[in-house]
Amino acid sequence: MEFLDLAVQRYSVRRFDSRKVDSLLVNQILEAGRLAPTAKNLQPQRIYVIQSEAMLAKLAAITPMTFNAPQVMVICGDEQEAWVNPFNQHSSAEMDASIVAVHMMLQMQELGIGSTWVCWFDTAQVKQALNLPETVVPYCLLPFGYPAADCHPSHQHDQRKPLDQTVKYL
Repeated sequence: MEFLDLAVQRYSVRRFDSRKVDSLLVNQILEAGRLAPTAKNLQPQRIYVIQSEAMLAKLAAITPMTFNAPQVMVICGDEQEAWVNPFNQHSSAEMDASIVAVHMMLQMQELGIGSTWVCWFDTAQVKQALNLPETVVPYCLLPFGYPAADCHPSHQHDQRKPLDQTVKYL
């Protein structure tokens, strides 16, 4: 599949059927994330694959934005292991974790698995629910699974600004 075709086909899936994604496919998705570039190749990403009913219920109590997905990845970064920009002291952890998440989302799409990016949650509550180490920060949730038969892109999916509104050549 051509990359632009993959990018065009991918949309935020918010309705899933109940089937769990097989562990071999989950590992393939995680491998795509492992191969993602990170600042200085420090790889500060920490990924938690939530699949037990108890943990899914904990996440659903924190945010309704898990969309009853059969599995959820919690994408985190370890601030202690991330590169820090010496000019502004900003950590690369969130940026690195985001790159990893996008790699995995695109791998999911290629495999026929839907996902959506969720950042509408209380970070402290997720951190507590997962008993994350002090230096590990959750940045996004990726609910994932097979799209429900009646799932379709939102009405806003195809609304993209033209390049001249987002790109400047200097």
